[in-house]
Amino acid sequence: MNKINKVLLSILAGIIIIIVALSAIAVCTKNVHPGEGLRHEDPLPKSVGGTKTAFNHIGQIRAFTRENEKSAKSVLVLTPWFEYDGNDKAFYEELDRKHLSLKALLTKYFSNHTKAELLKKGESQIKSELKAQINENLVLGKISEIYFNDYLFLD
Repeated sequence: MNKINKVLLSILAGIIIIIVALSAIAVCTKNVHPGEGLRHEDPLPKSVGGTKTAFNHIGQIRAFTRENEKSAKSVLVLTPWFEYDGNDKAFYEELDRKHLSLKALLTKYFSNHTKAELLKKGESQIKSELKAQINENLVLGKISEIYFNDYLFLD
């Protein structure tokens, strides 16, 4: 039994040495870029200050992206919230009344694009396009910004 433990420990030590050596080589040769491709987190709704207020009644959305000949559908999970002028009670009521149609607009937007198209556009361009579409559907005011608490592709 003692001999088996020594063999297993030496195999484990060899694996650890290989992992450390390969990681060191990758970092030293600049082939690795830690954090590349990670999304920068949006602020939380409670952090909005001044006259701005957060509207976060949309909730979590699960949308299928469009399928094409190269890729299958992906599921996108996002939790959007909007920033608007908090002094406008009538506009809040419009947002609250239209929150289901705004949720449908967001779902339709993502279902009309493939995962590759969405990744190519980038989050900032998607947000500006969505903000324009949402503001076209609003009468009493405009949202000043759209944020995503969650923005995940599930494959």
